[in-house]
Amino acid sequence: MKNKFKHCALLTAVTSVVSVFSATAANTFYAAGDLMLFFQKEGSSNTVYADLGSAAGFRGTAAGAADGTNRINFLNINTTLTSAFGAGWASDPQVYAGLAGVFNSNSTNSIVTNGDPSRTLYVSASRESVGTVGEAGSTGYTVMTDTGMSAGANGIIMQNNVFATMYDAQVTVSLTSDSKIDDMNPFLIPGQQGTAFNIFGGGVQQVGSAGSIGTFWDAGNVEFALDLYRITAKNAAGQVAGTPRNGSYEGTVTVNSAGQVSFVAIPEPSALMLVGLTAGTIVLRRRRSI
Repeated sequence: MKNKFKHCALLTAVTSVVSVFSATAANTFYAAGDLMLFFQKEGSSNTVYADLGSAAGFRGTAAGAADGTNRINFLNINTTLTSAFGAGWASDPQVYAGLAGVFNSNSTNSIVTNGDPSRTLYVSASRESVGTVGEAGSTGYTVMTDTGMSAGANGIIMQNNVFATMYDAQVTVSLTSDSKIDDMNPFLIPGQQGTAFNIFGGGVQQVGSAGSIGTFWDAGNVEFALDLYRITAKNAAGQVAGTPRNGSYEGTVTVNSAGQVSFVAIPEPSALMLVGLTAGTIVLRRRRSI
């Protein structure tokens, strides 16, 4: 079982600043609104960024199966994690992983991009255990104020802009002194984080452990299992439905010991599915591999 962080969205006085990802971003693998998987380690001079693609493409459980496409082993980041933290990264209890993405932090417009209004936050929460695959295994988020939504958007933008402007790769090692990952370097207390992106008490990351969290459906035995939440700032015409400032569970991003990244939104039925009856004989068909 991984350590669980208690989450609440508490905001101290933060000035709302309208900002967007740099229009002159150097990274050709990055686009505004991408979901970033990031890693850091206590006391390490390295951090890791991995671009998973458009955050809106990871809408799943709450938004409906049409949006929730399961992706098994769609990216391998083992080489980069080994370069950053050593060959034993998967069993290192000082390595942390998290997710965050947002398109922009504009608090005045009603523009909807890929089904998301401005300041729609995508962030992770540490899954407590394997639990029921396809259902949240963590405590979700509530952002109490509109100012909090702006603070969170600006914090995520600050973090991900480093990747967008300083590198040209889908997965990269960034010096801790350069990166702005989770706004929590260095750690205040070993094994514990402070307030991520100014509003998420306890951080949005999961800490590693010596063993796996368990078997997570087709993703197999996983080292990290991060529940992904979508938090909309307001309702706007044309958006994918969401309750403003209340996080909806969309699925779980996992990383196994081989560095394979997967996303499970809605598990499919078992490998053999009943598809019909022919002359009194049950006809079975094996589930198509993902």
